[in-house]
Amino acid sequence: MRQFNVTGMSCAACSSRVEKAVSKLDGVTSCSVSLLTNSMGVEGSVSDETIIAAVQNAGYGASVKGAETAGASGQMEAAEEALEDHETPSLKKR
Repeated sequence: MRQFNVTGMSCAACSSRVEKAVSKLDGVTSCSVSLLTNSMGVEGSVSDETIIAAVQNAGYGASVKGAETAGASGQMEAAEEALEDHETPSLKKR
């Protein structure tokens, strides 16, 4: 099973949306998304790029687990920080 990091999920509906988007791909035999660890396991004959594109089309970020370089890791941190900056003000209003 290939492992991926998934970013941008904040609830069970988010993880369900990611799982549904990837499961629909031809060649995917199983997909399991964990909201707790922000990760996803996928089995099948689909390329990593196709899986990542499906996650991105669903509105989330994805990367192959363990394949990050220092630059990619920095980009992911910047994206997560931007998301937090966007979500924090709306949470404070509640």
